[in-house]
Amino acid sequence: MNKRLKYILVILIPLILSAYSHLWNPLGFPSIHIDESHYMRRAMLVLEGMGPQESAATGYPRTYDHPYFGQLFLAGALAMIGYPSSLNPTSDLYTIETLHLVPRILMGLLAILDTFILYKIVERRYNTTIALITSILFAIMPMTWIFRRVYLDTILMPFLLSSILFAVYIKEFKDNDISLNSKSKYKISKDILILLSGIFLGLTIYTKFPAFTMVPLVGTLVFFNSGKSLRSVGMWFIPVIILPLLWPLYSVVVGQSDLWVHWVLWQTERNRPLSLSLTNFFQIDPLVTIIGIAGIAFAAIRKDFLPLMWISPFLIFSYFIGYIQYFHLLPIFPAFCLGSAILIEYLQRIIAKYSHKLLAYTIILFVSVFGIVTTTMLITLDVNSSYYKIYATIAEKIPDTTNGVTTKITLIGSHWWVWDSYWITQYVLDKPHEIIDPKFDPKFNEQIKTDKVLFVGDPIFVHSLSRRINSDNLRQIRELYNESKEIASFTDNVTSHTSGNYPYNTLPIMIRFEDHPTGKVLIKSNY
Repeated sequence: MNKRLKYILVILIPLILSAYSHLWNPLGFPSIHIDESHYMRRAMLVLEGMGPQESAATGYPRTYDHPYFGQLFLAGALAMIGYPSSLNPTSDLYTIETLHLVPRILMGLLAILDTFILYKIVERRYNTTIALITSILFAIMPMTWIFRRVYLDTILMPFLLSSILFAVYIKEFKDNDISLNSKSKYKISKDILILLSGIFLGLTIYTKFPAFTMVPLVGTLVFFNSGKSLRSVGMWFIPVIILPLLWPLYSVVVGQSDLWVHWVLWQTERNRPLSLSLTNFFQIDPLVTIIGIAGIAFAAIRKDFLPLMWISPFLIFSYFIGYIQYFHLLPIFPAFCLGSAILIEYLQRIIAKYSHKLLAYTIILFVSVFGIVTTTMLITLDVNSSYYKIYATIAEKIPDTTNGVTTKITLIGSHWWVWDSYWITQYVLDKPHEIIDPKFDPKFNEQIKTDKVLFVGDPIFVHSLSRRINSDNLRQIRELYNESKEIASFTDNVTSHTSGNYPYNTLPIMIRFEDHPTGKVLIKSNY
């Protein structure tokens, strides 16, 4: 077998595993997160030609909580396949499922791309063995299921990894065991690589601001790989700064700088400590957490600070910002895989030196089997079937616009359902409707402005009706809900597989802190 074919076969291993982990059963697992609906709503606004930044006039008040490159990228990718019009959308169950399927497939394809880029980074920096182990861990370990969701953290990952890749390629290649395919007739100049690294990191920060914590990592790589050239660092830094500044500049141009300041500061006022998210990280993926920490420490002892530089600024910032969820840790997950791979590769060499060579592969074999089995146990679950049925019932019950005439209705329910269902009913199916959200309107100051009312009676909404406040609007909503006719009844199955056994004990984490109602859901209307 020639070297080129062998190289292709080696790199196909993690890519095939990644395709399995991220494209198998995307509709069934994981549960739909409400943030996915927010990002899809914003992408629909871009596709509707309503500008890159969501306006409070469209209904959702938290406008400048993140930069808008994420929705620009998402809208652009979806527009390339004619989404959503190419699906000929209707209100039926099949359409609702398909509309959710397409963006999840897109996220899966991005995850496969991430796997490839990560392989090339580690191959260039270390060697083929560590690259293979790192990319396999990234592809199959339990934490990787989070990359199936439509998060800004999943959208930014290929940009972040590309920035690191260009930074490690700045250094001239030396003929060691880095690649089986090292020679190429194409050569990109150092200046171009430096600019590309800066542009991609700038786009990463333009997607989600906390990604600025990767500046020390990539900046250090650029500095040392360019021969400690301050000129190179300065050239790299220009797009890193300019691209994210387009976000506040946009708010100034449209006269909304006060809103920008307000919602950026709001992000820092919420309270969810880093320790809780790290605990969730461990509960989801204990093996990579333990081996990764040990490997990062081991690498640092050997004066290899790349994995440590990858995670340290991010964790320090997250500690002081005071608000972080488990999926916010995705940008440092590759570093844990790299740390694990460095340690595993070292142990393999030690075992091979003093024992049988085949015995050296038992560690990676055990870890790989653990990852494949646990990931398979999760991704073969169906935790969303009830969700799609409830969604389709809501969509079907909201009247169509006929002959240019809209039958106005108000949708009332918990924060989860009124906003989770909004992007499809409002922008894809073109069924305009009013909403009342007890989370944003806890005192029920908002009046019902339509004769027809549709209720989503989940446990969170029903509990909100029992609030002891002096509100005529609340009394009216309570009476309407009790008098309305029940259309359908469902039981949300998102946590139906929950048990104390790993990996199912992580399922409650999947919906934690997102106002996801579980249990019985009633659809009721007064028309």
